Amino acid sequence: DSMMTYIEEDKLLISQDAFGQHLASASRFDDEFVDCSSEEVLYDAVWDYYANILMPFGFIIKPKILELQKMGLEIEMIAPDHGIIWRKNVSKILKTYLDIADGYAEERVLIVYDTMWNSTEHMTYPISQGIKSEGLDCKVIKLRATPMSIAITEFWRCRGTLIGAPTLNNLAFPPVMQFLDYLRGLRPKNRIVGAFGSYGWGGGAVKEMNDVIKKMGLELFEPGMEVKYRPSLDDEQRCYEFGKNFAKRLKEYHKQFGPF
Repeated sequence: DSMMTYIEEDKLLISQDAFGQHLASASRFDDEFVDCSSEEVLYDAVWDYYANILMPFGFIIKPKILELQKMGLEIEMIAPDHGIIWRKNVSKILKTYLDIADGYAEERVLIVYDTMWNSTEHMTYPISQGIKSEGLDCKVIKLRATPMSIAITEFWRCRGTLIGAPTLNNLAFPPVMQFLDYLRGLRPKNRIVGAFGSYGWGGGAVKEMNDVIKKMGLELFEPGMEVKYRPSLDDEQRCYEFGKNFAKRLKEYHKQFGPF
């Protein structure tokens, strides 16, 4: 169970998990941390903590913060169990948490993938160029070269994600399925996701990934994109169009959210 404690005499909210970060620093307060690092690093840590731990509980977090605000408490400092103590701009972290819990995401794309013989990796470049042709930013993450927590955080920050995997024994490459299994446990919402990948003798990775995405209740960009063997020049053009069409769809999908 989680609970917050308000100390009226000190105008201090002890918030337990809420507003926390996985940061270890000699700077105990937000203004001290920003002076020796940056506000961007601090808020990146907020996103990381929320995405990997609190994502499933957004439906609880939002009404609880609104309840806090309705109580009219004078909060001059917030002390979470983990990380930096907030005292300089308490209203900003409250607003940030409300936005995140309400499904806020940036109108950009994450490509997260893994590869066996570089064919799936080769697909990521024309796909990303297609996305950028529609004016959207795009970040590419290779799973075996990136901590899982970072991939999850980037997924949560982006409105849309394309997941790439080669086929192994008619199924998606295991490192990619590990990512999807981890993501499924976090119960994400309000994101559009598509799948792509390469295969040799027979496909199967895109179908398996699509099935998992559907089961999570996310918006699925169908049917996905498959390439046999190493992408040819024609395949690269198809990948470019796939990225471009995904970006178009994302922009339409994003309109239903915000402004925040």
